[in-house]
Amino acid sequence: MSLDDLLLEDSASVVKKNDEQISLEDLMKINLHHQKAGLLLMSGLLFMMISILNFPYVTALKSAAISIQYMLYRYMVVGEYANAPVDYTELMIPSILAGAVGLALFLCYIVKTRKRGG
Repeated sequence: MSLDDLLLEDSASVVKKNDEQISLEDLMKINLHHQKAGLLLMSGLLFMMISILNFPYVTALKSAAISIQYMLYRYMVVGEYANAPVDYTELMIPSILAGAVGLALFLCYIVKTRKRGG
């Protein structure tokens, strides 16, 4: 192996090392991307948590409204022995919407992190 080959090989590796260095601007872009991805993930999880917590609340509300005490109170006041005139599926709509928004945000996070390479 000649001396020229050794010198050229070393200079080529130095050039490769210089190309691999990351500038401060690149680090700031990477940091901003990670902040946005983290915000996307946290907001998606927050919306999904709100959705999940709303289901037991509406179920408890329905249970309380259908309870015997409420029916007896309604019978004494109005004279009807019936359940509360509330459509509980309408109360679930905000929960379903919050869950859908959370799921969409979470899927956006997954797509962005896979597209970016982690």
